[in-house]
Amino acid sequence: MQSKIVRGPRGVQMEEVWAAADAVLNQGERPTIERVRQQLGRGSPNTVGPMLDSWYSSLAKRLLTPGEALDQPEDPGEQLPGPVLRAAKTLWGRAVQHAQDGATAAMAQAQAELDKRAEAIKQAQQELDNERQRLKDRSEAFEVAMQAKDAQITEMAGQVRELHAQVQAFQSQLDEARTQNVQLQQATEAQRQRQESAEAEHRAERLGLEERAHANERRLNTEVDRARLESKRLAGQLEVDNRKSAGALAEATEKMRALEAELTLLQADKAQLAKELQLARDETSTWKSKFEESRHDMYAVLTELRDRLPPKNSETATPAVGSRRNRHKR
Repeated sequence: MQSKIVRGPRGVQMEEVWAAADAVLNQGERPTIERVRQQLGRGSPNTVGPMLDSWYSSLAKRLLTPGEALDQPEDPGEQLPGPVLRAAKTLWGRAVQHAQDGATAAMAQAQAELDKRAEAIKQAQQELDNERQRLKDRSEAFEVAMQAKDAQITEMAGQVRELHAQVQAFQSQLDEARTQNVQLQQATEAQRQRQESAEAEHRAERLGLEERAHANERRLNTEVDRARLESKRLAGQLEVDNRKSAGALAEATEKMRALEAELTLLQADKAQLAKELQLARDETSTWKSKFEESRHDMYAVLTELRDRLPPKNSETATPAVGSRRNRHKR
């Protein structure tokens, strides 16, 4: 068959690719893009590939069956002797069988490679599924931790509000105690003023009422002493109450500061957990994108391998060398 000469983009011709494919097939090997390029010594896969596909599609038309190749000479007057014809048929049958065995082995090798890549794809998909499940579990754990932190922060905020209320109550008690102290001091001052007034009256009446004045003086002195003692007792009690209130206020203030510091740490933990959760989500999205890209690439490789496989019928795998030898004999 006379093929039309087509020049490729890098100087490789269709006839050269077909001749190289015939040479590879004559060597008992399946013509592939890489083997044809090695036979040519040049040419890119993008240039050789379409030409090799054209060679495969025209191979069945260019080849004849063993009977047709030997029984249909161009000139009826050039019939071969019977022994030569039988020997040629025997050699042709062996060549066809050898080519069929080579094609079968090549198909088995290609099928094994496909099975190996399919298993690799399956394992990769399983690993991606496991990684995706791990990221999902990690994200759920982060969500649970965030909820627990939120609940703890809410509880601590309630405790801080209670402490604020207690501090306000202690402050009210302290203000009330101070008011009572002022009232006691005012009562003591009033008592002192009354005492001075009584003493002045006593001195005025002392000349005429000395006995009565002495009695009144003793009574007033007793009352003054009692008032002073009562004032001292009340002052001491007020001081004790003030110290207790001040101590309770200081303790409550210190506890409130500690709780506020703990609340600040919890809020920082919450912010860190939120950041880690966002990173986990970003990582999940990245793994999903990688999985999609890997799946597309693997499917593309499988499609290309299937397209490169020759047809399974025996006539397609028949080598072109027999046809060329018959034409030479004619």
